[in-house]
Amino acid sequence: MDNIDNIKKEVLANSPENFSSLVNDAIAFAQESHKGESRKSGEDFIIHPLNTALTVSRIGLDTDTIIASLLHSLAHKEDKMEDIKQIFGEDVYNLIRQTRKIHDATKNSKTPDEVITKYILNRSKDIRPIIIKLASALHNVQTIEHLPNEELKDTLRKIFNIYANLAEYLNFNTIKKELEEHAFKVYQPLEYESITEKMKSLNINDELLNKYREIITTQVTDIPVKVDGRIKGKYSIYNKLKKYEKEWKDPNIGSITDMIAFRVITKTIDDCFLVLERIMDNAELNTELFVDYISNPKPNGYQAIHSVIKFPQIADLEFEVQILTEVMHYTNTYGKASHIAYKASQSRFAQPTDVYSWVEDVHNKIESHISRREFERSIPIECNIFENEVYAFTPKGEIILLSNGDTALDFAFKVHTQVGDSAIGAKINGIAGKLDTVLKTDDVVEIKTQKDKKCQNESALKIVNSSSSRTKILQGLCKKNRN
Repeated sequence: MDNIDNIKKEVLANSPENFSSLVNDAIAFAQESHKGESRKSGEDFIIHPLNTALTVSRIGLDTDTIIASLLHSLAHKEDKMEDIKQIFGEDVYNLIRQTRKIHDATKNSKTPDEVITKYILNRSKDIRPIIIKLASALHNVQTIEHLPNEELKDTLRKIFNIYANLAEYLNFNTIKKELEEHAFKVYQPLEYESITEKMKSLNINDELLNKYREIITTQVTDIPVKVDGRIKGKYSIYNKLKKYEKEWKDPNIGSITDMIAFRVITKTIDDCFLVLERIMDNAELNTELFVDYISNPKPNGYQAIHSVIKFPQIADLEFEVQILTEVMHYTNTYGKASHIAYKASQSRFAQPTDVYSWVEDVHNKIESHISRREFERSIPIECNIFENEVYAFTPKGEIILLSNGDTALDFAFKVHTQVGDSAIGAKINGIAGKLDTVLKTDDVVEIKTQKDKKCQNESALKIVNSSSSRTKILQGLCKKNRN
C-alpha cells in the first residue's frame, strides 16, 4: 500500500495544479472500480493504471489525458464507461475508447505489423490515445515474465514490432528503449546476459559515461554548448551484432564504436570546428572513421561532424562524438533529414522530402500542449500522419494499405489479382457500392466477384487510381487478346 500511495502522490505532483482535485477524483474512481482485482504478477491491479498515469504526467500531458490513463483499463466495462462520461466528460470517455481501439488493432493477426503501426498513426487524428497506450505498454512490459507462454509470445511481438515503432515515429526514444530492453531480457535471455557481462568487463556504465561527459565539458567551458550522452541499449547492440555473430558466448562488442556516444550542440558552425579542436587536444582521433557532414552534407541535408575518439587517460575504449549546431540538430531530428524520413526511405542516399513533415508538426504540438496544460484541461494533439495513405479492411479484418484516391477496384487488386480481375461490385460498410467508389480509412470492403470473369474490360482503366491496378488490368487484357 505504501508503494501505491507514493505513486498516487507522484501522479498528483506531476499533474497541473489547477486540476489536481479532478485527478484525485479519478484516482479514487479507479481504485474503487478495480477493488479486489489483481494482475498476473500478483500485484493489486490499481498499480497498472497508476503507473500508466505517472508516465503520462511526467511527459507533461493535459489533465484529461492523465485521467483517461487512470481509467483506461475500464474500457470493457460499459457501466463504468457511462459513469466516466457523466463524471469526467466526453473528452475523457473518447480518449479511453480510442485507446481501446488501438489495443484492438494490435490483435490483428492477418496484417503485417508495420501496416498495423502505420494504420494506428494514420487513424489517430489526436495522438493522445497513442501516448496512453505506450505508457500502458511500458508498465506492462516490466512484469512480462508472468504471462502464459502463448500470451507472452504475442506480447513480445507487439512490443518489438508495434509499440517500439510507434514510440520511434513519435520521437519518444526513451520509451522505445525501455520497451525493447525489458522485452529483450525475456525474449533472448542468453544474448541479454552475454551482452550485459561483456559491458561489465569493459566497464561500460554510467560512471564511465559521466567521466567522458566531464572531460568533454571541461574542454569547452568558454563555448556555449549542450552536451548529451548515452549508452547504447542492449537490444540495439544485439541487432547490430547479430549480422556478424553466429555464437553468442563471446559477442565482439569492441567492434561497435557507438557503445557510448555524445552529441555536442553549438550555436554556430565555427564553434563546431572549435569544439573539435578542443576535444582533439586530449583525445585520440580515429581518422579512418572521421566524417565531416557539415562541409559535405548527406543528400537529404543531414549535417554534423562525426568523429570516433578515445581518451587513453580514462579508458582504452573508442566512442562516438557528433558535433553540430542547434539548427542542424533540429533539421536532423524533426526536419527533412529526420531519422524517420531516413528510416522510411531505407537508403543512405535518401533525398530531402516533405513527406514526413508531420514529424516536426508532432514535436511542435506536443511542446505547445505542455506549455498550455496548467490552464487548459483538454488540449488535443491533432496531427495528420501518413495522410497520403488509406487503410481499409476486408470482412475478415485484414488491413489493406491503399493510397489517397484509391477505389474499391484498387482494393480488389490489392487483395489479389484474381479478385480484381473477377470483381463486379462491392459492399462498403455493409452498403452496396460501386467499384469506382473512393475509399477512406476504416472502410470495410467486401468485393463481389463473378466466377467466370477472367479480366476487367478497358473501361476499368478509368476507375482505378493505382498504377499497379492499371498494369494488372492491361496484363489481363493482353492475356485475353492472346487467347
